[in-house]
Amino acid sequence: MKNVKPTKAWSVSLIVIGICTLIISITNIIGADIPDMLKRILGVAELVSLPVLAYTSVKMFTVRDKQ
Repeated sequence: MKNVKPTKAWSVSLIVIGICTLIISITNIIGADIPDMLKRILGVAELVSLPVLAYTSVKMFTVRDKQ
């Protein structure tokens, strides 16, 4: 992860979390039944993206404060 810019990883993880949340929320609102496995995969994708988002957020803000 040393060669990946924090802003790129931050934006990708934010987009992944947003898309997964929208899919799960919209299907619950309209009452559509999506397969349980798809919900679990989307949940795991969110759980993987969350630490990346937290790490890159801290890294971006500490770099910005040093300048």
